[in-house]
Amino acid sequence: MPAQISTVMSTNEKIKSDSNDTIIKEHYKIQAEKHQDSALSTMEDPIIRQKEVELIMNFFSLPLIKEKVKEVLEIGCGNGYTLNLLKQKFSNYNFTGMDFSEDLLKIANNRNLDNVKLCQGDARNLQFADESFDMIFTERCIINLLTWEEQQMALKEMNRILRKGGYILFMESFTDGYENLNKARTELGLAAIAMPHHNLYFNKETFEPFVSKLFKIIDPMEIGAANENILNRNFLSSHYFVARVMHPLLTKGDPFLKNTEFVKFYSFLPPSGCYAAIQTYFLKK
Repeated sequence: MPAQISTVMSTNEKIKSDSNDTIIKEHYKIQAEKHQDSALSTMEDPIIRQKEVELIMNFFSLPLIKEKVKEVLEIGCGNGYTLNLLKQKFSNYNFTGMDFSEDLLKIANNRNLDNVKLCQGDARNLQFADESFDMIFTERCIINLLTWEEQQMALKEMNRILRKGGYILFMESFTDGYENLNKARTELGLAAIAMPHHNLYFNKETFEPFVSKLFKIIDPMEIGAANENILNRNFLSSHYFVARVMHPLLTKGDPFLKNTEFVKFYSFLPPSGCYAAIQTYFLKK
């Protein structure tokens, strides 16, 4: 196990952390006001949102997961959109949703989700007992911690509250897909896309060695995935290449223009390559 990360912050570290927290809360306050309980809250590309939900649903549908998992925590439940869908399909799981944003959590509470516990919390200091959950999943949440040190704190906390043999579906953003996408864009004369101001993407050269001391990185085929495309780590790669490279190249238009007919036409493509920042790791304690 890695050395314990000190929870004692210097004055400068505390000021920086508080400033980062303000950035995050202000960003998601705007998201809450703009999108309310919509699927587009925190992700304004509907195809990405759909593919994210499909992957999560596929994971929960695995016979081994159904057999082994009962207590589930979503860290970063946002406005409760994903939990609402999961609750309707999977009555055999007990769901808990936690979010840092009071504004998003208020919308989630207004859904009145039966048998779903919702709470405000901080991924760096989870207010749950040791080994409370059989499974944890995140959906672009831990990248909102704006230092690697704080991201490590969250990963250690996830390890603490996960039962031995439990699983983590870790859907976050990584620098290799982000850099590959921008390389493809610049090769074709397109401007690079900036990293969102409220995110810090994971670098696999530091992420994998650290996370491997806490969890086993597993191949979905090990837990019963019928084929590699059902739970593909780079499940969004083809969509990103079409939507952020091919489409703006042909139209000379906005790389963030969402849901055009051109992009929808190619949304069926199976994942290929590594051109999306958003990727999924499957972890087991």
